[in-house]
Amino acid sequence: MRKIINSLEKKTADFIKRNMKYLLAGYLIGILTYFMLMSFNLVNDLDGTWHLSNFIAGDWEISLGRGLQRYADRFRFGIVAAPFNSMLTLLLIEAANVMILEKLDLKKGIYPWLILTVLTANPVICNSLTYVYMSVNFGLAYLFSVLAFYFLDIRGSNKNALIKGALCGILLAISMSFYQAYICVTSVLVLVFIIKMLDEEKESIKDILRYFMTYTYVVIVAGGVYWLITKGLLLRAGIQLAAYKGADHINLSRILLQFPASLKKCYTEFWRFLYEAKAFSNLEFINIILTALLLCCLLISAIHFIKLFKRSKRRALLYAVAISLIPAAGCMVLMIAVGNSMSGLMSMGLVMSITLFGMSTFQGEKSGFWMKRAGTFLLVMFAWYQLSAVINDQLALQEGKTATITLTENIISQLYREGYLEEYQTVAFIGRPADNDRYAQSTAYQMANGYARFGYWSVDARNNRVSWQGVISNFIGVNLALCGDNEYESLVSRKQVADMPEFPLSGSICVIDDIVVVKVSDVY
Repeated sequence: MRKIINSLEKKTADFIKRNMKYLLAGYLIGILTYFMLMSFNLVNDLDGTWHLSNFIAGDWEISLGRGLQRYADRFRFGIVAAPFNSMLTLLLIEAANVMILEKLDLKKGIYPWLILTVLTANPVICNSLTYVYMSVNFGLAYLFSVLAFYFLDIRGSNKNALIKGALCGILLAISMSFYQAYICVTSVLVLVFIIKMLDEEKESIKDILRYFMTYTYVVIVAGGVYWLITKGLLLRAGIQLAAYKGADHINLSRILLQFPASLKKCYTEFWRFLYEAKAFSNLEFINIILTALLLCCLLISAIHFIKLFKRSKRRALLYAVAISLIPAAGCMVLMIAVGNSMSGLMSMGLVMSITLFGMSTFQGEKSGFWMKRAGTFLLVMFAWYQLSAVINDQLALQEGKTATITLTENIISQLYREGYLEEYQTVAFIGRPADNDRYAQSTAYQMANGYARFGYWSVDARNNRVSWQGVISNFIGVNLALCGDNEYESLVSRKQVADMPEFPLSGSICVIDDIVVVKVSDVY
C-alpha cells in the first residue's frame, strides 16, 4: 500500500510539474471569462435561484441516480457561493483539460491554448456554473469522466488490461453518479484517440481493436458499478428512482431493444443541437463558422482516408467508420436515457467532439499547408464565438437579474404601500417577469442562450412559484408566503384573472379568495 501511495504521489507531482503552465493558463482563462458571473453571483432563474443558501443533495438527487452529489456537498459543508464554488469547479475542469492535452498529445503550437479556451469558455460550462449549488458536482463528473479515458491503456498482459479496464469502469461509474451525461465526454475522447491512432499508423489494427473492446468492457463495468451504487443508495434512503426523464424505466433490455432508434436519435440530436437549438451561440454567423469548420474537417479527413486507403483498405475503412460515429459518441447518453433529447447541461461531449476532432485532424502534416491553416483559422473563430457567447450570456444574466429584482421590488413596495400585506397572508404572482411590458430586454438579452434569459422561467405552477420565491427570498430579502400550486392553477383558469391588466396598471392587484393576486404578465 505504501508503494502504491508513494507512486501516486510521485506521478501526481510529475504531472503537475510538466503541465504547470497549462494548468495556470487554463485557470486564468476560466477566471477571466467568468469574472462577471462570480463577481455578481449570477445564477439561472430555475434551480440556480431556488438554492442560494447552504445546500446538500437529498433524496431527490439520489432518485435521479446522482447519489454521490450528497457526499461531495457534505465535504464542502453545503456552501453555496458563486466565487468559491465556481473557482473550485474551474480548477477541476482545468485539471481534466490538461489531461486531455497530454493523452492526445496536443501540446504543439496554438492547439493547447485553443483547447483550453474552447473547453473552458463555452455555454455548457457557463450554464453549469449558473447552478452554483451543484456546479462543483458537474466539475467532478467531468474530471472523473476524463480520468476514465486518461488511465485507459492496453499495454501489458491481458490480466493487467482487465484490471486497468475495471479501474476505468469504476472511475466512469463515479462520474455518472455525479451526473450521467459526462459518459459522452469519455466516449468522444476514446473515439478521437482511435481516429488519431488510425491516422498516424503507429499502432496495429489489432491493438486499436483491442483498445476499442477494452473501452466496451469499461462501459459494461461502469454500468454494473453505477447500478450497484445507485441501488445501494436508493435502498438506504428507502426510495425509488424518479420518473424524471424516464429514469425509472431505464434497464438493459430496454436499452438493447431501443438501440437502433436511440442511435438514429443521436444523429438527429447532433444536427438539431448544432443548427436548430443554437446551443453553442445565438450570435450571428455561428452557423456559417460551424458549417465551414465541419466541411473543412471532413475534407481533410477525406484526404487522409484516400492516403490510408492506398496503404491499407482495412485501416481506411475503420478510419471512416470511427469518424462517422462522432455524433453517436457526443450523444451517447441518449442510448441509456432512451427517448430523451440533449439539453445544454448534457452537451459537453458535443463541444468536445467538434473541437478535438478538428484539432487532431488539422495538427498532422498530412493536412497540407493551406488546409491546415484554414482549419486552424476556423477553430480560432469557433473559439472566439464561444467566448463571445459566454460573455454575452453573462451580460444577459446580469441585466435580467437587475430587471427582475427592480420589478419585484416595485410590486412588493406597492403591496406594502396599499396595505395588502397587513390584512392578507398569501400572495400569487401570475406570470413571469420577462413578459411584463416594463421589463427591459437589451440586445444582449435577446441574443442570449435560454439559460441566460433570467426572468423567463417555466410558467407551470410549481416552477413559477419557486422561482418567484427564490427571487423574493434570496435577492429581495423579504419573507413572503406564496399560494400553493393547486390554488395557483385554480386562479389562472378564472376569467377575472384573464381580464386583469399587467402590473403596474390600475387593477393589476386584487384579492381573490383571500389571496392577493398580482398580474405580472399575460403569459402564464
